[in-house]
Amino acid sequence: METAVIVLAAGMASRMGAAKALLSLPLLPGGGRCSALRGLVKQYRAAGVQQVVIVSGFHADVVEGEATALGLKAVRNPDPQQGMFSSVQTGVAALTQSGFDGYFFVQPVDVPLVRPLTLRALCEAAGQEEAGREAERAVSGKAAALPVLIPAFDGQEGHPPLVPMHLAPRIMAHNGQNGLRGALEGAPLCHVPVPDVMILEDMDTPDDYARLRFLALERHMLLPVEAEYLLHLQHVPEKGLRHARAVGTVACCLAEALAHAREIEGYDAGVDPRWALAGGLLHDICKGQPRHEAAAGELLRGLDLPGMARLVQDHRDLTLPGDEPITERELVYLADKYCYGGSFVPLERRFGNKLEAYAQDAAACEAIRGRLGRAKELEERLAREIGRDPALVAERALKRNCGAAQVNAA
Repeated sequence: METAVIVLAAGMASRMGAAKALLSLPLLPGGGRCSALRGLVKQYRAAGVQQVVIVSGFHADVVEGEATALGLKAVRNPDPQQGMFSSVQTGVAALTQSGFDGYFFVQPVDVPLVRPLTLRALCEAAGQEEAGREAERAVSGKAAALPVLIPAFDGQEGHPPLVPMHLAPRIMAHNGQNGLRGALEGAPLCHVPVPDVMILEDMDTPDDYARLRFLALERHMLLPVEAEYLLHLQHVPEKGLRHARAVGTVACCLAEALAHAREIEGYDAGVDPRWALAGGLLHDICKGQPRHEAAAGELLRGLDLPGMARLVQDHRDLTLPGDEPITERELVYLADKYCYGGSFVPLERRFGNKLEAYAQDAAACEAIRGRLGRAKELEERLAREIGRDPALVAERALKRNCGAAQVNAA
Protein backbone atom coordinates (compact mmCIF):
# COMPACT_ATOMS: atom_id res chain seq x y z
CA MET A 1 0.00 0.00 0.00
CA GLU A 2 1.45 3.35 -1.06
CA THR A 3 1.23 6.23 1.37
CA ALA A 4 1.98 9.95 1.14
CA VAL A 5 1.66 12.89 3.49
CA ILE A 6 0.62 16.46 2.78
CA VAL A 7 2.21 18.68 5.44
CA LEU A 8 0.23 21.90 5.71
CA ALA A 9 2.67 24.75 6.48
CA ALA A 10 1.13 27.69 4.63
CA GLY A 11 -0.62 29.53 7.45
CA MET A 12 -0.07 33.12 8.47
CA ALA A 13 0.35 32.20 12.17
CA SER A 14 -0.94 35.60 13.21
CA ARG A 15 -1.54 34.57 16.83
CA MET A 16 1.82 32.82 17.11
CA GLY A 17 3.77 35.67 15.55
CA ALA A 18 6.22 33.32 13.80
CA ALA A 19 6.17 30.52 11.23
CA LYS A 20 4.95 27.45 13.10
CA ALA A 21 6.87 25.12 10.79
CA LEU A 22 10.16 26.55 12.05
CA LEU A 23 9.36 26.53 15.77
CA SER A 24 11.90 24.47 17.68
CA LEU A 25 10.73 21.40 19.63
CA PRO A 26 12.58 18.54 21.38
CA LEU A 27 11.55 15.93 18.81
CA LEU A 28 14.88 14.19 18.28
CA PRO A 29 16.22 11.20 20.27
CA GLY A 30 17.41 12.22 23.71
CA GLY A 31 15.40 15.45 23.62
CA GLY A 32 17.38 17.06 20.81
CA ARG A 33 15.66 20.03 19.23
CA CYS A 34 14.62 20.56 15.64
CA SER A 35 11.92 22.43 13.76
CA ALA A 36 8.34 21.15 13.90
CA LEU A 37 8.53 20.57 10.14
CA ARG A 38 11.76 18.59 10.36
CA GLY A 39 10.40 16.47 13.21
CA LEU A 40 7.26 15.57 11.28
CA VAL A 41 9.13 14.75 8.07
CA LYS A 42 11.57 12.58 10.01
CA GLN A 43 8.72 10.70 11.66
CA TYR A 44 6.80 10.07 8.46
CA ARG A 45 9.94 8.88 6.70
CA ALA A 46 10.63 6.50 9.60
CA ALA A 47 7.06 5.21 9.24
CA GLY A 48 7.77 4.26 5.63
CA VAL A 49 5.70 6.99 3.98
CA GLN A 50 6.94 7.12 0.41
CA GLN A 51 6.03 10.66 -0.66
CA VAL A 52 6.15 13.91 1.34
CA VAL A 53 4.45 17.05 0.01
CA ILE A 54 5.07 20.26 1.95
CA VAL A 55 2.67 23.11 1.21
CA SER A 56 4.00 26.63 1.78
CA GLY A 57 2.26 29.98 1.54
CA PHE A 58 2.76 32.70 4.13
CA HIS A 59 6.39 32.58 5.38
CA ALA A 60 7.18 30.77 2.11
CA ASP A 61 10.89 31.68 2.10
CA VAL A 62 11.71 30.10 5.46
CA VAL A 63 9.39 27.12 4.99
CA GLU A 64 10.76 26.35 1.56
CA GLY A 65 14.31 26.81 2.83
CA GLU A 66 13.70 24.19 5.51
CA ALA A 67 12.11 21.89 2.92
CA THR A 68 15.21 22.22 0.75
CA ALA A 69 17.41 21.39 3.74
CA LEU A 70 15.35 18.22 4.14
CA GLY A 71 15.90 17.27 0.51
CA LEU A 72 12.33 18.16 -0.46
CA LYS A 73 10.71 20.70 -2.74
CA ALA A 74 7.69 22.51 -1.32
CA VAL A 75 4.63 23.39 -3.41
CA ARG A 76 3.35 26.91 -2.83
CA ASN A 77 -0.30 27.69 -2.22
CA PRO A 78 -0.95 30.65 -4.57
CA ASP A 79 -3.79 31.95 -2.41
CA PRO A 80 -3.13 30.97 1.24
CA GLN A 81 -5.44 33.66 2.61
CA GLN A 82 -8.30 31.40 1.47
CA GLY A 83 -7.52 29.17 4.44
CA MET A 84 -6.26 25.68 5.23
CA PHE A 85 -8.50 23.87 2.76
CA SER A 86 -6.89 25.72 -0.14
CA SER A 87 -3.57 24.25 1.04
CA VAL A 88 -5.12 20.78 1.12
CA GLN A 89 -6.19 21.29 -2.50
CA THR A 90 -2.67 22.47 -3.42
CA GLY A 91 -1.20 19.32 -1.92
CA VAL A 92 -3.77 17.01 -3.52
CA ALA A 93 -3.13 18.64 -6.91
CA ALA A 94 0.60 17.90 -6.51
CA LEU A 95 -0.11 14.25 -5.68
CA THR A 96 -2.47 13.96 -8.66
CA GLN A 97 0.13 15.41 -11.01
CA SER A 98 2.72 12.91 -9.73
CA GLY A 99 0.43 9.98 -10.55
CA PHE A 100 0.14 8.94 -6.91
CA ASP A 101 -2.60 6.38 -6.28
CA GLY A 102 -2.70 5.34 -2.64
CA TYR A 103 -3.58 6.90 0.71
CA PHE A 104 -2.41 10.30 1.90
CA PHE A 105 -2.20 11.76 5.39
CA VAL A 106 -3.28 15.38 5.88
CA GLN A 107 -0.89 16.67 8.54
CA PRO A 108 -1.10 20.25 9.85
CA VAL A 109 2.36 21.37 10.90
CA ASP A 110 0.89 22.80 14.11
CA VAL A 111 -0.07 19.29 15.34
CA PRO A 112 3.53 18.07 15.59
CA LEU A 113 3.41 15.54 18.45
CA VAL A 114 1.44 12.74 16.81
CA ARG A 115 3.05 9.47 17.87
CA PRO A 116 4.31 6.76 15.51
CA LEU A 117 1.75 4.37 17.01
CA THR A 118 -1.04 6.49 15.47
CA LEU A 119 0.48 6.45 12.00
CA ARG A 120 0.96 2.70 12.28
CA ALA A 121 -2.62 2.13 13.47
CA LEU A 122 -4.02 4.16 10.56
CA CYS A 123 -1.89 2.31 8.00
CA GLU A 124 -2.87 -1.06 9.44
CA ALA A 125 -6.54 -0.09 9.33
CA ALA A 126 -6.14 1.03 5.71
CA GLY A 127 -4.53 -2.29 4.83
CA GLN A 128 -7.42 -4.15 6.44
CA GLU A 129 -9.95 -2.04 4.55
CA GLU A 130 -8.18 -2.75 1.26
CA ALA A 131 -8.08 -6.48 1.99
CA GLY A 132 -11.77 -6.44 2.89
CA ARG A 133 -12.70 -4.66 -0.33
CA GLU A 134 -10.64 -7.12 -2.39
CA ALA A 135 -12.45 -10.00 -0.71
CA GLU A 136 -15.81 -8.36 -1.52
CA ARG A 137 -14.77 -7.86 -5.12
CA ALA A 138 -13.68 -11.49 -5.45
CA VAL A 139 -17.08 -12.69 -4.21
CA SER A 140 -19.49 -10.24 -5.82
CA GLY A 141 -17.46 -8.53 -8.52
CA LYS A 142 -17.85 -5.15 -6.84
CA ALA A 143 -16.88 -3.49 -3.56
CA ALA A 144 -17.75 -0.40 -1.56
CA ALA A 145 -15.47 2.65 -1.76
CA LEU A 146 -12.55 2.83 0.65
CA PRO A 147 -13.21 5.05 3.68
CA VAL A 148 -11.41 8.03 5.14
CA LEU A 149 -9.63 6.89 8.31
CA ILE A 150 -9.70 9.30 11.25
CA PRO A 151 -7.72 8.76 14.48
CA ALA A 152 -9.77 9.13 17.66
CA PHE A 153 -8.83 9.28 21.32
CA ASP A 154 -11.69 8.28 23.61
CA GLY A 155 -14.22 9.37 21.01
CA GLN A 156 -12.51 12.66 20.10
CA GLU A 157 -11.38 13.02 16.49
CA GLY A 158 -7.82 14.21 15.91
CA HIS A 159 -5.13 14.56 13.25
CA PRO A 160 -3.99 13.31 10.84
CA PRO A 161 -6.79 11.79 8.74
CA LEU A 162 -5.72 9.20 6.17
CA VAL A 163 -7.54 9.74 2.88
CA PRO A 164 -7.79 7.38 -0.11
CA MET A 165 -6.77 8.99 -3.39
CA HIS A 166 -10.06 8.11 -5.09
CA LEU A 167 -11.52 11.08 -3.15
CA ALA A 168 -9.11 13.56 -4.80
CA PRO A 169 -11.62 14.70 -7.46
CA ARG A 170 -14.21 15.38 -4.76
CA ILE A 171 -11.68 17.46 -2.81
CA MET A 172 -10.55 19.43 -5.85
CA ALA A 173 -14.15 20.19 -6.88
CA HIS A 174 -15.26 21.38 -3.44
CA ASN A 175 -15.99 25.07 -2.92
CA GLY A 176 -14.21 25.22 0.43
CA GLN A 177 -17.28 25.39 2.66
CA ASN A 178 -16.52 23.69 6.02
CA GLY A 179 -13.05 22.84 4.73
CA LEU A 180 -11.92 19.24 4.32
CA ARG A 181 -14.80 18.02 6.46
CA GLY A 182 -17.22 19.64 4.03
CA ALA A 183 -15.43 18.14 1.04
CA LEU A 184 -15.65 14.66 2.52
CA GLU A 185 -19.27 14.93 3.64
CA GLY A 186 -21.10 11.82 2.48
CA ALA A 187 -17.89 9.83 1.92
CA PRO A 188 -17.46 6.68 4.02
CA LEU A 189 -15.60 7.34 7.30
CA CYS A 190 -13.94 4.97 9.75
CA HIS A 191 -12.71 6.05 13.19
CA VAL A 192 -9.50 4.36 14.34
CA PRO A 193 -9.16 4.47 18.15
CA VAL A 194 -5.62 5.17 19.38
CA PRO A 195 -4.15 5.66 22.88
CA ASP A 196 -2.59 8.94 21.76
CA VAL A 197 -3.93 12.17 23.24
CA MET A 198 -1.27 14.05 21.24
CA ILE A 199 -3.53 13.85 18.16
CA LEU A 200 -5.60 16.56 19.88
CA GLU A 201 -2.71 18.90 20.75
CA ASP A 202 -2.07 21.85 18.43
CA MET A 203 -0.09 25.07 18.80
CA ASP A 204 -1.90 28.20 17.75
CA THR A 205 -0.58 30.60 20.41
CA PRO A 206 2.67 31.15 22.34
CA ASP A 207 1.03 29.51 25.36
CA ASP A 208 0.23 26.43 23.24
CA TYR A 209 3.82 26.35 22.05
CA ALA A 210 5.14 26.48 25.61
CA ARG A 211 2.88 23.56 26.54
CA LEU A 212 3.94 21.48 23.53
CA ARG A 213 7.63 22.04 24.27
CA PHE A 214 7.01 20.27 27.56
CA LEU A 215 4.74 17.56 26.12
CA ALA A 216 7.25 16.73 23.39
CA LEU A 217 9.68 15.45 26.01
CA GLU A 218 7.07 12.93 27.19
CA ARG A 219 6.00 11.34 23.91
CA HIS A 220 7.95 8.17 24.71
CA MET A 221 5.65 7.54 27.69
CA LEU A 222 1.89 7.23 28.10
CA LEU A 223 -0.07 9.47 30.40
CA PRO A 224 -2.33 7.60 32.84
CA VAL A 225 -5.42 8.55 30.82
CA GLU A 226 -3.78 7.06 27.73
CA ALA A 227 -2.83 3.92 29.64
CA GLU A 228 -6.45 3.53 30.75
CA TYR A 229 -7.61 3.88 27.15
CA LEU A 230 -5.07 1.31 25.96
CA LEU A 231 -6.47 -1.16 28.52
CA HIS A 232 -9.90 -0.50 27.01
CA LEU A 233 -8.61 -1.07 23.47
CA GLN A 234 -7.00 -4.36 24.59
CA HIS A 235 -10.34 -5.49 26.08
CA VAL A 236 -8.92 -6.12 29.54
CA PRO A 237 -11.74 -7.61 31.68
CA GLU A 238 -13.10 -5.94 34.81
CA LYS A 239 -11.14 -8.23 37.12
CA GLY A 240 -7.93 -7.25 35.37
CA LEU A 241 -8.86 -3.55 35.45
CA ARG A 242 -9.45 -3.73 39.21
CA HIS A 243 -5.97 -5.15 39.81
CA ALA A 244 -4.34 -2.77 37.31
CA ARG A 245 -5.85 0.26 39.01
CA ALA A 246 -4.82 -0.98 42.44
CA VAL A 247 -1.22 -1.51 41.35
CA GLY A 248 -1.19 1.87 39.61
CA THR A 249 -2.53 3.58 42.72
CA VAL A 250 0.07 2.00 44.99
CA ALA A 251 2.96 2.65 42.57
CA CYS A 252 1.88 6.29 42.28
CA CYS A 253 1.76 6.77 46.07
CA LEU A 254 5.15 5.12 46.53
CA ALA A 255 6.56 7.42 43.83
CA GLU A 256 5.11 10.47 45.56
CA ALA A 257 6.67 9.41 48.86
CA LEU A 258 10.03 8.76 47.24
CA ALA A 259 10.03 12.02 45.29
CA HIS A 260 9.14 13.96 48.45
CA ALA A 261 11.93 12.31 50.47
CA ARG A 262 14.53 13.01 47.79
CA GLU A 263 13.47 16.62 47.41
CA ILE A 264 13.80 17.15 51.16
CA GLU A 265 17.33 15.77 50.94
CA GLY A 266 18.06 18.13 48.05
CA TYR A 267 18.26 15.43 45.38
CA ASP A 268 16.61 15.23 41.99
CA ALA A 269 13.36 13.29 42.48
CA GLY A 270 14.23 10.87 39.70
CA VAL A 271 10.71 9.44 39.66
CA ASP A 272 7.44 10.72 38.26
CA PRO A 273 4.22 9.53 39.94
CA ARG A 274 2.41 9.75 36.59
CA TRP A 275 4.72 7.20 35.00
CA ALA A 276 4.46 4.96 38.06
CA LEU A 277 0.67 5.12 37.78
CA ALA A 278 0.70 4.43 34.04
CA GLY A 279 3.17 1.57 34.46
CA GLY A 280 1.04 0.04 37.19
CA LEU A 281 -2.03 0.28 35.01
CA LEU A 282 -0.30 -1.51 32.11
CA HIS A 283 1.80 -4.11 33.92
CA ASP A 284 -0.67 -6.96 33.33
CA ILE A 285 -2.03 -5.82 29.96
CA CYS A 286 -1.00 -9.17 28.41
CA LYS A 287 -2.19 -11.33 31.31
CA GLY A 288 -3.11 -14.79 30.06
CA GLN A 289 -0.30 -14.92 27.51
CA PRO A 290 2.86 -16.97 28.14
CA ARG A 291 5.38 -14.87 30.08
CA HIS A 292 2.84 -12.08 30.15
CA GLU A 293 5.25 -9.53 31.63
CA ALA A 294 7.67 -9.96 28.70
CA ALA A 295 4.71 -9.92 26.29
CA ALA A 296 3.60 -6.58 27.78
CA GLY A 297 7.07 -5.16 27.19
CA GLU A 298 7.01 -6.40 23.61
CA LEU A 299 3.57 -4.88 23.01
CA LEU A 300 4.73 -1.48 24.25
CA ARG A 301 7.99 -1.56 22.31
CA GLY A 302 5.89 -2.35 19.23
CA LEU A 303 4.04 0.90 19.91
CA ASP A 304 7.38 2.78 20.00
CA LEU A 305 7.10 3.22 23.77
CA PRO A 306 10.37 1.73 25.08
CA GLY A 307 10.18 3.76 28.29
CA MET A 308 6.81 2.23 29.13
CA ALA A 309 8.09 -1.23 28.19
CA ARG A 310 10.89 -0.91 30.73
CA LEU A 311 8.39 -0.25 33.52
CA VAL A 312 6.39 -3.43 33.00
CA GLN A 313 8.59 -6.13 31.50
CA ASP A 314 10.26 -7.18 34.78
CA HIS A 315 7.39 -6.90 37.24
CA ARG A 316 7.39 -10.64 38.06
CA ASP A 317 10.92 -10.55 39.45
CA LEU A 318 13.88 -8.19 39.38
CA THR A 319 17.14 -7.32 41.08
CA LEU A 320 18.37 -3.76 41.58
CA PRO A 321 22.12 -3.31 42.08
CA GLY A 322 22.96 -1.29 45.17
CA ASP A 323 24.56 1.53 43.20
CA GLU A 324 21.50 2.10 41.02
CA PRO A 325 18.62 4.33 42.18
CA ILE A 326 15.07 3.15 42.67
CA THR A 327 12.91 4.19 39.71
CA GLU A 328 9.30 3.79 38.65
CA ARG A 329 10.19 0.30 37.36
CA GLU A 330 10.97 -0.99 40.86
CA LEU A 331 7.93 0.75 42.33
CA VAL A 332 5.60 -0.95 39.83
CA TYR A 333 7.22 -4.29 40.72
CA LEU A 334 6.78 -3.76 44.46
CA ALA A 335 3.25 -2.40 44.06
CA ASP A 336 2.26 -5.54 42.18
CA LYS A 337 3.48 -7.65 45.11
CA TYR A 338 1.35 -5.63 47.53
CA CYS A 339 -1.87 -6.12 45.54
CA TYR A 340 -3.98 -9.25 45.46
CA GLY A 341 -6.71 -8.34 43.02
CA GLY A 342 -7.68 -4.92 44.31
CA SER A 343 -6.77 -5.58 47.96
CA PHE A 344 -3.60 -5.08 50.00
CA VAL A 345 -1.51 -8.09 50.97
CA PRO A 346 1.85 -8.07 52.86
CA LEU A 347 4.82 -9.61 51.09
CA GLU A 348 5.06 -12.54 53.51
CA ARG A 349 1.45 -13.53 52.88
CA ARG A 350 1.68 -12.99 49.13
CA PHE A 351 4.66 -15.29 48.79
CA GLY A 352 3.48 -17.57 51.62
CA ASN A 353 0.41 -18.44 49.59
CA LYS A 354 2.68 -19.41 46.71
CA LEU A 355 4.83 -21.56 48.98
CA GLU A 356 1.75 -23.41 50.21
CA ALA A 357 0.51 -23.96 46.67
CA TYR A 358 3.87 -25.44 45.56
CA ALA A 359 4.76 -27.18 48.83
CA GLN A 360 5.50 -30.47 47.06
CA ASP A 361 7.84 -28.88 44.53
CA ALA A 362 11.21 -28.19 46.14
CA ALA A 363 12.65 -26.36 43.13
CA ALA A 364 9.61 -24.11 42.83
CA CYS A 365 9.72 -23.31 46.56
CA GLU A 366 13.37 -22.37 46.33
CA ALA A 367 12.61 -20.00 43.43
CA ILE A 368 9.70 -18.46 45.37
CA ARG A 369 11.88 -17.89 48.43
CA GLY A 370 14.44 -16.22 46.19
CA ARG A 371 11.80 -13.85 44.80
CA LEU A 372 10.55 -13.13 48.34
CA GLY A 373 14.09 -12.28 49.44
CA ARG A 374 14.58 -9.87 46.55
CA ALA A 375 11.21 -8.22 47.20
CA LYS A 376 12.02 -7.82 50.91
CA GLU A 377 15.42 -6.36 50.07
CA LEU A 378 13.82 -3.72 47.84
CA GLU A 379 11.13 -3.02 50.45
CA GLU A 380 13.77 -2.44 53.14
CA ARG A 381 15.82 -0.22 50.86
CA LEU A 382 12.77 1.88 49.96
CA ALA A 383 11.81 2.12 53.65
CA ARG A 384 15.22 3.57 54.47
CA GLU A 385 14.91 6.13 51.71
CA ILE A 386 11.37 7.34 52.42
CA GLY A 387 11.62 6.99 56.21
CA ARG A 388 8.53 4.78 56.62
CA ASP A 389 7.20 1.33 55.86
CA PRO A 390 6.24 1.06 52.14
CA ALA A 391 3.67 -1.58 53.07
CA LEU A 392 1.81 0.97 55.18
CA VAL A 393 1.90 3.47 52.33
CA ALA A 394 0.44 0.81 50.04
CA GLU A 395 -2.26 -0.29 52.48
CA ARG A 396 -3.41 3.28 53.14
CA ALA A 397 -3.41 4.08 49.42
CA LEU A 398 -5.70 1.15 48.68
CA LYS A 399 -8.02 2.02 51.55
CA ARG A 400 -8.34 5.57 50.24
CA ASN A 401 -8.86 4.26 46.74
CA CYS A 402 -11.54 1.85 47.93
CA GLY A 403 -13.33 4.63 49.83
CA ALA A 404 -13.25 6.91 46.79
CA ALA A 405 -14.65 4.12 44.60
CA GLN A 406 -17.53 3.58 47.02
CA VAL A 407 -18.32 7.29 47.05
CA ASN A 408 -18.28 7.42 43.25
CA ALA A 409 -20.50 4.35 43.04
CA ALA A 410 -23.01 5.94 45.43
